[in-house]
Parts: sequence; C-alpha cells; structure tokens
Amino acid sequence: MEMAFPIPDHLPRANQFRQADVSTSILTALSETSPITLAQTNDWVKQLNDAINQTELAIHNRIHGDLKAFERQLEASQSIQRRYTTLTSHIAQLHTELEDAETGNIPRITRALREHSDIAQQVLDSVTIGSSLHYLQRCKRMHNNVIQLMKSGELPAAMIASTELQTLVGDCPAPLDKSLVFLDLQHVTRTSRDNVLEQLSRAYHSCLSLKDAKLSVQHRYKSLSLGDILTSIPSQTLQTDLTTLRKDFVAQFIRPVLSTEPFSLASSSTFLELRSSRSSPPLESILGGFSFLHEQFIPHLPNTQRKQFASSLYFPLCDAIEEYLLSTMPRGLSGLPSYLDHVLAALDLESKIDEMGFFGGTERRIQHWSMQVQSHYEKRRRAELLEEVRTIILTDKKPSERIEVDVPSTISGDMQSMEEPKEAKAEDEEVNWDFDDDTGPGVQKGSNGDLNREDEQKEDIEMEDGDGWGFDDDDKGNTSPTEKKNTEEEGHDPWGVEWDDAPTGKVEANPRAIMSGNQSNPSTSHTQSAARSTSSFPNSTLKKTVQEFYFVSHAATQLSTVTKQVLEEGLQLLNSNVFRDRGFPASRSTVLLSTVPSALDLFRALYPTSKSGKSKSLIEQLQYSNDCKYLAEASEGLRSTYTSAHQHRDADDLNVRFEETTQRLEMMSASWLEDVMDEEAQILLSQFAGIGGFDDLGYSSTYEEAHGIIKQIKNRITILSQELKVPLTASSYNQNLGMLIDRVLDRILQDVFALRDISEIVSERIATICRTLHPLEALFPEIGNGVSTVASYASLWLKFTYLSDILEGSLADISSWFDSGLLIDYEPEELCQLVKALFAETPHRANFISRVLNHGRA
Repeated sequence: MEMAFPIPDHLPRANQFRQADVSTSILTALSETSPITLAQTNDWVKQLNDAINQTELAIHNRIHGDLKAFERQLEASQSIQRRYTTLTSHIAQLHTELEDAETGNIPRITRALREHSDIAQQVLDSVTIGSSLHYLQRCKRMHNNVIQLMKSGELPAAMIASTELQTLVGDCPAPLDKSLVFLDLQHVTRTSRDNVLEQLSRAYHSCLSLKDAKLSVQHRYKSLSLGDILTSIPSQTLQTDLTTLRKDFVAQFIRPVLSTEPFSLASSSTFLELRSSRSSPPLESILGGFSFLHEQFIPHLPNTQRKQFASSLYFPLCDAIEEYLLSTMPRGLSGLPSYLDHVLAALDLESKIDEMGFFGGTERRIQHWSMQVQSHYEKRRRAELLEEVRTIILTDKKPSERIEVDVPSTISGDMQSMEEPKEAKAEDEEVNWDFDDDTGPGVQKGSNGDLNREDEQKEDIEMEDGDGWGFDDDDKGNTSPTEKKNTEEEGHDPWGVEWDDAPTGKVEANPRAIMSGNQSNPSTSHTQSAARSTSSFPNSTLKKTVQEFYFVSHAATQLSTVTKQVLEEGLQLLNSNVFRDRGFPASRSTVLLSTVPSALDLFRALYPTSKSGKSKSLIEQLQYSNDCKYLAEASEGLRSTYTSAHQHRDADDLNVRFEETTQRLEMMSASWLEDVMDEEAQILLSQFAGIGGFDDLGYSSTYEEAHGIIKQIKNRITILSQELKVPLTASSYNQNLGMLIDRVLDRILQDVFALRDISEIVSERIATICRTLHPLEALFPEIGNGVSTVASYASLWLKFTYLSDILEGSLADISSWFDSGLLIDYEPEELCQLVKALFAETPHRANFISRVLNHGRA
C-alpha cells in the first residue's frame, strides 16, 4: 500500500508485530472484567511498576550509552536558556526608551511634527486668502469699469472690458471657484456682459433694419458708428446676425424679384425697398440691390467677416438665377432668342457682382450653366413633354378612334376559271353541304342518321334562339358600348367594307387545300363542298391593296401627334443657329430628339399598368395591341422623317433607337394579341373537360352532354367573331379567328385519333358533333360563287370536314377518296388509326392500310 507522502528516514518505524502497551492492555482488561478482585488489582499494579522500571532502565541505558553527547546537548540547552533571558531584558529596556509617553523618542518626534504642520497650514491659509482678496479686488475694479463705460455710452470699450472681465473670471484660483462669493461674481459678470450685448444689439438693429421687404441702413447710432458697433459685437453673435440677414435678403428681395410676380427693387442712400411694380428688368433690379449692399453695408463689416458675408450671398443668388432661367425657359423655338438675351443678362450680372466681391468658389456658376444652356433647354422640354405624355395616358377617357390602313391583297387574275357551271351551282345550293342529303357518302350506314341529324338541327335552332350562329347577339346585350357605337355607325359590317375579294394579307394559301380544291368527284357532294371551301387561286394572280380599318385609343392618336411635333421641334433646333449666333455652344439636339422614342416607350410601359386594376372586355384588351401596332407604324414614319432630314444618319445612335422602339412596339402588339387569343383559346378548350373524350358516346346522356358542349363552343366562337371584328382589321380578324378554330378542331381530332375502337353508333354521333361546327365557315369572307376562305386561315378545316365523311363512309369510299387525293391532309398513321378503329380486321382493310403506309413512305 502506497502512502500519501513519504515518511522521513530519521523517524522510527512502527513495528506491527510488537505487543500492545502495558497501560493499554491493563485498561482493556479493566473495562472487560466485572467484578474486579483485589488479586487482579495487585497484579495490574505490579505490571505497571515493572513497566515503569523497564522504561527508567531503558532511559538510563540510552543516556549512558552516549553520555558525552548527552552532556554536550544539556550544556547547549542551558546556554540557550541563559541568552534568551538576557535578550528579553534588553528588549524591555529598549521599549521603555522608545515608547514611554514622557521620555520616549517617538512621542517627542510626533509632537514636534504636529506643531510644524499647524504652522505651515496657517501660512498657506494666509497666502490663499491674500491672493483671493487681491483677485476679487481686481474683478471688482474691472466690473466697476464696465459699469462706468456702459453708463457713459462707450459700448465698444465696455464690450472689451467685459470680455477681459469674463476672461479673468475664467482664470479664478482653485480655492475660490467653489465659494459663494465666486458664484455671485460669475452672475454679476454675466449680467454685465449681457447688458453690453443687449445695448449693442439694440444699436445694431437701429442701424440695420430689415422688415416688410425694406432694408434700412443707418451709419450711426448716437455717438457710435456702424463700423464700431459691428466690430464690437462678438464674432459668433455677428455671424449669426449676418446669416439671418443673408437668408432674409434672399427671401424678401432676390426670390420675389426673380419670381413671376411683377416686383422690382428701389434704393437710396439709406434704404432698399421691394416694390410691387416692375420698373426695371429683374436682373437689373438684383444688381441694384447688390450695389446697395456693396456701398452702404459691406464696408462697415470687420475685415474677418467682410469677404465671408459677401461670398455667402453668391450661391443663393446663383440658385435663384438658375431657377429663374429654368422657369422662364420657353416651350418652343420661337421664344429662344429673347430667352437667350435673359441668359446674357445673367452673365453680365455675375460679372459685375464678381467685381464687387460677391463671388465664392472656384468657377462662375452662371457662366458654367450658360455653356450648357441648350442641354438645359432640351432636358426641360423633355421633362415637360414626358409629363404631358404621362397625363395623356393616365387621363384618357375619350372614345376610340378609327384608323384606316391599306392592306395588300392577292386576288385571282382569272376569276372566271374558278366559277362553276350554273347547274353545278344550283345543285350545290340544293345539296346545302349534304346536311339533309340521303344520297351522300355520309349516310351509307343507314337511315337512322337522317332522323338524328334532323333532330339535332332542330336542337341547334332551339339552343341558339332562332339565330343559328348568334349573329344577333348584339341585340341581347352581349356587345360592349364601344362595339354598339361602331356597329351603329357602320351598319351590319363592322369594317364598313364590301368584300368582293378575299383579303389574305400575309396568310399563305394551304398547299393541301389547293390540291384538294383541284380534285373533282361528282359522285360525292362533299367534293363540291370542299371545292367551295378552298382558298386556292390559279397561278395567274395580281396584287392590289384593300382598305381596312381598326380602332385605337385616343391616347395613342394624341401621342402620335405629340411625337410628330417633338420631332419637328428637334429637327428645327438641329438646323437652327440661335445658340451659335449669341456665342453659346450648340449640340446635335440629341436629348430633345431622343424624347420621341422615350415617349413611345413610356406609353408601352405605363398604359397597361394604368389599366391593370380595371376589368377589361376583349375589345379593350385587343385595343392595346392595336395601339402598339399603330404607334409602331408611327415610330417607323418618324424614323423615316428623321433619317431623311439628318445628315449624320450612318453614325447616329438615335436611328438605332427608333428601330428598337419600333421593334419593341411591334413585338408588344403581336405578343399581347397572341396572349389574349391564347387566353380565349384556353377558355374554349377548358369546356372539353366536360366531355372527357369520345369513349362513352354510346350512351345517350353522354352524347347529349357532349353535343351541347360543342354547341356552346360554336356559339362562343360566333360571339367572339363579332367582338373581334370591332378592334381588328379584317385580315387580322381572319387570322386570329382561324387560330381559335384550329385549336378547337385540333382538340377534337386528337380525341378522335385517340379512340382505339369506334362502334357504328359512336361514329355517327361523332360525325354529327363535328358537323355542328361546319357553319363556322360562314364567319369568313367569300370569293366568287360563294367559295369560303376558311381553309386559308384555319389550316385544319379541310381535314376536319372530311372527318365526318370518314366516320360515316365505307372502307371502299375511304379508299376511293384516298386514291383521288382528297385525304391528303391526313398523315398516314392518322388515317390508318381511324381505319383500324372503324372497321374490323379484314384482308381489304389490311390491303388499304398497306397502301396508305407505302404511299406515305414514297
């Protein structure tokens, strides 16, 4: 077992095997024995005696074992004891000599030091009291001198004496600064100085008074001169008074004279007054005011304040003159000559006040400003014009305006070649699109389809309230007020144009429509119908223009007028020498000319946001597209005007800016129109969610619901066609209406192509549903002999119209139509999928599918 600390080697080690001490063992036995007998007691006494004897013997043996060492240690201990006794007696004697209250050294020294300290304190008190009395006596004499000078009216000397007194009070000795007499001295000194300042202030305001736009300057106050008064006033106080004078002088004299009110300055040797009549030009009046200050007031200022006060008037004067020049800036070139005369007068004023000493800074501000006077003029005009444009945009509440345009139209040069014989025409009119013909290919599967079609046509008439296509919806409150107004003005045709020819605009003829239109099959009435629906023309064509119109907002027309005026003003400024003739630098009018595209950009950015919180009809939404289109054309015209008039057209960035603005407006017009039409298309397509495909048309309830939805879509398209006619041109109307119809037709075709098995009743019902949309071709213009142009704008129209015949025709009919090229609009896979879904698997069907696929590969 290790111990916590080592045991020194000189200490004896305990023997763990030695016997217990005799006394311990006896006491143990005594405590354990009861009762105790005499024999036991005698035995224990004997043991104790033996133990004592043994101990004495051991000690004796120990001493005599080394007797010399014992005697040496004994003698040493006795010597130590004797020396300790001697030392104790000596210490007691020393304590008596030092600490004794009567004869001790320490008490005597302490008494002497205390007496010396008392004498030194008395001497210091006497010296401090003497110096304080001398200081107070000096202060009293100086205070009496200040009072005496004040009474005698010598305010400058009194101000100097009060300043010295204040300095003396500030250097008060340390013991006196906390005394009551010093606090009273401070109060008296402050009062005396305030009295002097009050009298100096009274004298200052008596000599210099500015009240009710009248500045009066007196050179003396009693026996004091104005210079003495201004010199005596403390620098900080005088600086404050001069700052107040400068602000009041600018506010009551300079700015009123340079305002639009008829004010002028009149001066004499003692006063300067603002009068409510313009007896002299404003800048000349300002010069008179500064001359008055220079002659009557500035010379009396102290040298330290003279230049500072004079230069402090320069910057407020420059600010006021610049505001005056900006406020009087003309709103056209005709006022520039007289305005530049004002600028020259301002330069002359700056030169003269500089000679008087009223100049601060490193360069003349008015001169620097005048070197950029054309830039300031253009920036000012730019801000005014953009604010005018902003007001036009935000406050536009006037009705739309009609804009006429010439649209290129490709028209057949051999129209007679497309006219059909009168017998065929009469037959076509009698057939009436095979809707009630029992002999056409669309009714080869039985006569039940005829009854269904008649019932469905009756349902169409009932659902459409007697107007199969909803052309009279205007009488039912579905037309906006703008559309009603335009319709009343133009009659039944919102464009006011009789269409003898088809305005194709930029729409290209469908090549598949051309092929299908050139085919003839007298055995089927649908072939004649397809010929009537085609938009193809013979190769011999001629181009001419057709006049169309559309509506734009009043803000757009106003903006076009404003931009033309701005461009004309900028070009006139560019070719003018009005600035050079008067010695001012001239620039290329870039700022003013760039206002034109900036105004158009402002309309593009601000007009939609200003109308965003209001509910807008389709006509109002499309009007913004028309506005951008109209302004894009205006921008291009402005660019042409600028390019033809500008000599540096090749290296001009503004020409590029015009092009960018035109492109942005055109892009905004196209994208806005596209977004609006896409939104309408999504609304139409969302109604197909109620159909859920054509899988369950075998059930009458599902068929009736699907048929009703298709009728609603057709009615919605008809209503949209009437709304689109109001804001859009005829060509744009045809293109966008064709896009809407294409989106609907594509959805129907995809749903039909997705069917894997089409029963006979389902095919008949799908064909009936498809024919519900056939009257939409009447929404498009016609060319000679009633041929509709629908296929020129709805690329899926021919494909869709053949779908009804395919669904109701036999495999032989479909094969015949395919061989004659009437089904060229269908992809081989689409046609094969339809055939697989309609007809059972037979060698005839397989042969037809093989021919279709091989034809597609070829």
